[in-house]
Amino acid sequence: MPINLSGLFAGRLQSMTHMQLDGVASWLDGFVVPGGEGLSKRQRVDLALEGLDETRLAELALKLASQNEDVELDEAARRVLEASDPPLTRITRRDVARVFGDDLAGELDLLGLVGKYFVLSSPLEMFIPSSGRSLRDQIERHMVRNPGDWSVEYLFEQIGAFDCSRARFSALIVDAVHPPARSGEDQQKIVAELNKVLTQDGYHLVQEREESGHPIFGFQQVVRGVAGRPKNLIFASRGPKPEIGFADAINNEIVILSGEENCLVYDRPIGTTGLLWSELVAWWSDLVPGSTAAELGARLQESLASKAEEALFKTYFRTYRNALGDNLPALLPQVYLHYDPATSKSLRHRLLLPRQRMDFLLLLPKRQRIVLEVDGKHHFSHDDTPSLRVYADMVSADRELRLAGYEVYRFGANELLGIGAEEKITDFFEKLFRLHRVGSKS
Repeated sequence: MPINLSGLFAGRLQSMTHMQLDGVASWLDGFVVPGGEGLSKRQRVDLALEGLDETRLAELALKLASQNEDVELDEAARRVLEASDPPLTRITRRDVARVFGDDLAGELDLLGLVGKYFVLSSPLEMFIPSSGRSLRDQIERHMVRNPGDWSVEYLFEQIGAFDCSRARFSALIVDAVHPPARSGEDQQKIVAELNKVLTQDGYHLVQEREESGHPIFGFQQVVRGVAGRPKNLIFASRGPKPEIGFADAINNEIVILSGEENCLVYDRPIGTTGLLWSELVAWWSDLVPGSTAAELGARLQESLASKAEEALFKTYFRTYRNALGDNLPALLPQVYLHYDPATSKSLRHRLLLPRQRMDFLLLLPKRQRIVLEVDGKHHFSHDDTPSLRVYADMVSADRELRLAGYEVYRFGANELLGIGAEEKITDFFEKLFRLHRVGSKS
């Protein structure tokens, strides 16, 4: 029977004193429980919950559950937040257990690993009936003192791992392949086997970083992204094409030989979380000591090629700078994609690489790269004459980008200027951020 999250959350609040309810907002994300003479705790809580949408309720419930180590409330909240995601089925969880065989923890303490996510001091009443003996006692007897008595599949049945939230299950699996548990060939082998199983439901373990030379994996939904990590981010070009060489060709380290004043080169690692505006500002302040975010914004605007691009750029930051804060993705203008050292005038015996620069690029989490193009008449004409060849080259380059995993969105320059332009821009970004869960706490 589904758990009523609203009722569960309300019950937890009603168990507090009136004084505690008065102070809830200070530690529960600004959630205010109204007061009033003669109001009961139930009436106060009912007023606080009135009109609260389900997602906000779930986020508040997660925070309260974390404060009190409340597994039941945490599970109920996560079920709401995970409702729109592909399910991690019982079949897949069973197959994951079978990959581990009878060794879930590797070199870790098994009771410590499992107890981090599941209640072991007594039978987990949420998921299984009482057996008269604590789960901790049973696990210690059948898997620690007598290894092999229980398989990981049987363990999962006992602790409720087949029915718990995806977040709880995935956190357990990630810890089970973390370097303190497994390393080297053993880690790589079991991750490969787990991914064969997990991808059936649209999930996989992905290396997110390294720690002391060991891969650290995270649990992610399988998405179409661009393979590999960004290495050379050359952007904000405001003049002639810079000349680029390799400072170290083996390590793919580039150097700007000339024209350095016409572009910016972001030279810090970009991981699976993408590139945020706050990270770009931190880089800029190190590059130009004493400089501000506003000065970086002004420098980026110098590279914009039209009033339409300027409208898109300014509306983006004006609308989302405060709304998303440190979670705001960096909107990078004039980013080099293909780089051909030759100029079009100097080419005689070969073609010029197409789409050398993108108007705008967003690097979002999970390797998602979003290209925004603002089309003026030069995208469809040559010497002010409509040209099917120019148009064909443009759509061909778009196809290649999409096949490489990029998302490409085009705006007509006229869309971004005049009456209703700002609403059109914000509507696009609202839908894009919703699609990619930018700013989401889930």
